Amino acid sequence: MKPQSRYIIHIGINFVMSPSPNITPQSSLAFQQAILSNGLEFVSVTTLENQIVLSRESPTPLQITVNGLNPQVGQFLVAASQPKRSLDLFAQEAEAAVKAFLDTWPVQNRQMLKSDATIRELHETTSEHAFQELWENLLKQPSSMLKSFERPILGGGLRFVMAPLPDEQDPAQIEVKIESFLGDTSKIFVETQFNWIQPTAPGMPFNVRERLSQVNAYIEKQVESFILGGSK
Repeated sequence: MKPQSRYIIHIGINFVMSPSPNITPQSSLAFQQAILSNGLEFVSVTTLENQIVLSRESPTPLQITVNGLNPQVGQFLVAASQPKRSLDLFAQEAEAAVKAFLDTWPVQNRQMLKSDATIRELHETTSEHAFQELWENLLKQPSSMLKSFERPILGGGLRFVMAPLPDEQDPAQIEVKIESFLGDTSKIFVETQFNWIQPTAPGMPFNVRERLSQVNAYIEKQVESFILGGSK
């Protein structure tokens, strides 16, 4: 992998909470107005039973989803594919979306049951094929071993699922995928997802920026160091 060749292609943050937001035609309109009042724009609205999705593609992609999963549990998700902006600006927009959610469904003792955040990115390689770089350079395995499959290898990669540390105050399970990107085999695809598995105390904030910063710091320090062979 070429150092400093990172290109983010997806950012998302998701919260599952109790109680569930009461989604009605009136609250849907109120949420749309709150989104605009908090400085965000949207182009399309999809309203289904117990679901609202606001989205846009320009000037930067953004999708905001509110789900009533059941009468007790709801979901709030903010995501951007091909985000076309920095992680900091996405976090700023996600925080504005959270503010709109709280303005529409104010609950004093809302509890976060779990949350997750995902960053997907591409990296340039130093080899002709990303899988070759992962297999031969990172894993130090000979290409001759792959002949056992008796077919050309289009791509492949690694997947790691890591348990929380015993002393973590806010325990997170981490999943990392490092693969050759089938859309362009000269690039390495990396997906890093944190799953915070412990419910928070009632009334705790959404912590959007802290969550995203934690994922990003892990990518920059641990994940990229691993791909570079521990040289970073």
